[in-house]
Amino acid sequence: MATGVENLLEINRTLLTLERQLREARVARRAARLAIIGLPLAAFGALALKIAPDFGVDKRLIGWPIGVAIAAMLLWLAFYGFSRSETDGPPAPEELELELAVSRERKAHLLAGLAGQTLPRQYAYWDQLDAELETLRRSAAYYRRINNYLQSTVIVGSLAATAVSSLSLADQALRWAGVGTTFAVGLAAGFTGYFKFRERSFYLQQTADAVEYERNCFNLGIGRYKGKPEQEALVELVEEVERLRSEQRKREQNIDQPPERAES
Repeated sequence: MATGVENLLEINRTLLTLERQLREARVARRAARLAIIGLPLAAFGALALKIAPDFGVDKRLIGWPIGVAIAAMLLWLAFYGFSRSETDGPPAPEELELELAVSRERKAHLLAGLAGQTLPRQYAYWDQLDAELETLRRSAAYYRRINNYLQSTVIVGSLAATAVSSLSLADQALRWAGVGTTFAVGLAAGFTGYFKFRERSFYLQQTADAVEYERNCFNLGIGRYKGKPEQEALVELVEEVERLRSEQRKREQNIDQPPERAES
């Protein structure tokens, strides 16, 4: 039994290490994508800075933001991209995800052996609930962040468009700024209404909270799992989590449907 516990601790240590490496690999990939998208935009910004005097715009108004943006992107890319070699840097996220899946499967088999059970698949399912919860919470935070950005654009852009429109009566150079601000507000409002980021975030967070509640009840032996044998409680936990995931998929399908079809 002592050997089995030591193996379990070793697998847990491996899982924590792989999860840390996976986070670093994802950050490095985001840095590369940011450089691919951001550096050309910075180049266009530098070009705009060069031709700004031809349109009567003070270079200092746009020079500092462009310089800070270029410096931040270069530092980000240097730290997470070029500064890490092939041997020292994290592997590709896909490789780490595969290693994580294999390690979790190995842990589930070990738990099943220690508990004297013959249901390794269900133990694997129980052990992967933490990863499922992390995925749900990450997705909910992602959609919530997008919704907050778009709503902030609508609120700030609406006020700015009103102010710029008033100022453009006295300065014709601000007319295009008012047009661009109004376009950004309309674009943000359209994306918010069509993709429904707020609803997606709410349902994902709701499902994550429900799955976490069932997992905690099973671990503590309370609620619907009180007084039941471990094998029977495990089967009921798997069934309940699958029901919650099925409801989440149905909600996502309803969100993706057109409004008239969703109402019917």
